[in-house]
Amino acid sequence: MEMNAPWPLAVAWDWMEETARYADARVRGTDSWVPPVAEELVLAARASALSQWYPFTSHNYLRFVDGPAFWMPGAQDNGNELAGSISFDTGGPESRPVFRVWSGLLLRNPDPVLVLATPNAVEAVDALVGLLPAHDAESRP
Repeated sequence: MEMNAPWPLAVAWDWMEETARYADARVRGTDSWVPPVAEELVLAARASALSQWYPFTSHNYLRFVDGPAFWMPGAQDNGNELAGSISFDTGGPESRPVFRVWSGLLLRNPDPVLVLATPNAVEAVDALVGLLPAHDAESRP
């Protein structure tokens, strides 16, 4: 692959799986508010309609753009972010992991709206996929 050629979508997903696995390993067995569930979430997202989007993480949020993100090879400045994301933390009962599905863009007005909180990664992904038509994003542009 050329130095500045865009990352193929499959490579971006492979990289996301690898970094999620690494992030989970770093927090596993620690007293962290971020549970080791990133890989579980990424695998669920990759097996869904979200696989048409380029994944990236921002702190404990899994987010998506329609082309390589600005730090990826071949990125373009005119990418569009999916107006929805999934966060994860230990805010569930007895400090168990919980996935939160958000509609809207982070750090933008209006504030994102919480759609669902669930301990199940697949259920969270399904909820975000269900928001795609509302955001005119049923498939990657």
